[in-house]
Amino acid sequence: AEAMLPPSPPIYRRSWASRTALAGALDEPSRMIIRRIIRWPVRAFLASLGLAMSIAVLIMALQWVDAIDALAETAFERGQHQDATVAFNDLLPIHTAGDYKHLPGVLAAEPYRHASARISHGHLVERQGIIGVPPGAILSPVFDVERGRIDVPPGGLVLSRKLAELLQVSAGDSVGVELLEGRQARLSLPVAQVFETYLGTPAYMDMEELNRLSGDGRVASGLHILVDAPSRTSLLAKLKDIPNVAAVLFRQAAIDTFYQTMGETIFIFVGFFVAFSMTLSVGVTYNSIRIALSERARELATLRVLGFSRWETSYILLGEVGILTWIAIPFGAIVGYGLAWYMTSAFETELYRVPLVLRDATYGKAALIALAATLVCAAFVRRRLDRLDLIAVLKTRE
Repeated sequence: AEAMLPPSPPIYRRSWASRTALAGALDEPSRMIIRRIIRWPVRAFLASLGLAMSIAVLIMALQWVDAIDALAETAFERGQHQDATVAFNDLLPIHTAGDYKHLPGVLAAEPYRHASARISHGHLVERQGIIGVPPGAILSPVFDVERGRIDVPPGGLVLSRKLAELLQVSAGDSVGVELLEGRQARLSLPVAQVFETYLGTPAYMDMEELNRLSGDGRVASGLHILVDAPSRTSLLAKLKDIPNVAAVLFRQAAIDTFYQTMGETIFIFVGFFVAFSMTLSVGVTYNSIRIALSERARELATLRVLGFSRWETSYILLGEVGILTWIAIPFGAIVGYGLAWYMTSAFETELYRVPLVLRDATYGKAALIALAATLVCAAFVRRRLDRLDLIAVLKTRE
C-alpha cells in the first residue's frame, strides 16, 4: 500500500532572503545579490573592512589639511589683530615708544614687553620668555582657543597648557621666576590662569607688574601696530631710518612662511596617504569584482541566454560591491575619526599642537573618492561582461 502512494514532493530549503518579508519588495536580481552576501558573510565582511580602512586612512590624511587651516586661523587671525610688530634693539621708555604712533600709516600702536626668564616648580625648570601685555590689550591679546580673548590679572602668570604640563602646575600653584636680564630678580609668582594655544609654550604677565618687579621702570620691548595698507611703503622707509628698530615682522608674511614650511611638509604627508588609501580602495574593489566575475562567469552567461539584459547582469555582478561600499562608508568614517585623534595626539610637541578638526566636507570628500574608485573598477570589469561566451553555455550538457 505504501508503494502505491505518490512520492512526496521534494523539500526545498529557502534562504533568508527568500523567507523574509523583504523578499517581496525586492526583484530577483536584488535577491541574488543579498543571497550571495549572506551565503559568504566572511568574504563580504573582509571586503567591506578593506574598503572601510581605505576610507579611514583617507579621512585621517585629509584631516591634516583642516587642522593646518584651523591652526593658522586661530593663531594668526583670531588671536592676532596687528598688521606688523616692531621690535626694538633695547628696552625703550613707553613714552618714547608712543612717538611711533605718529609715523605715516600707523592707525594704532600697542606696546609689549618681553623678558627672558627661567621658570621653575620643584625640580622642574623651563627657560621661557615672559610676555608682558598692557591692560585691555586688543591688537595682540592673550587668546584661548576655546574661551577666546582673556584678561591678564595684575598679580600672577598666565601659562599655556603645555608649559603648565611641563612644570606640573595648575591654576593656584606658585612657581619660581628668575629673570635673566636687568637686575635678574628672583620672584615667586602664582599661576593665575592656564589657557590653551596651538603654538609654543608662552607665558604672559601684566606689563606694568612685570616692569615693576624687574625694576626697569615703564619700558617696552616693541610695538604691535595697525597699518594703513596704502602707506605701508612709506612707513617701511621711515622705520629703516630709526636706529632703535631691530626688526619689523608682518603678520601676513608670518602666515605665508608658516604655510611654506609646515604646510608643504604636511601636504607631502597628506599626498602620500591619499595615494595609499586610493591604492588600497582600488585593490580591494577590483579584486572583489574580479573574483566574483571568475566565479560567476558561467552563471551570468546563462542568465544572458535566458533573457536577462546586460544591465541586469551588470547589476547582479556589481551590486554586491556597491552594497559593501555603502556599508563601509559610515564604518570607515568612525575608524577615520579614531585614527585622526590618535595621530593628532601623537604629534603634540612643545613647538606646536595639531588640533583635531574634521569638517563635514572632509567626510564627503573621502566618501566621494571611495565611490569614484569603486566606479572606475566597476567600469573596467564591466567591459568583460560583453565578452562572455554565450555559445559555450548553449553547448553545455546539464
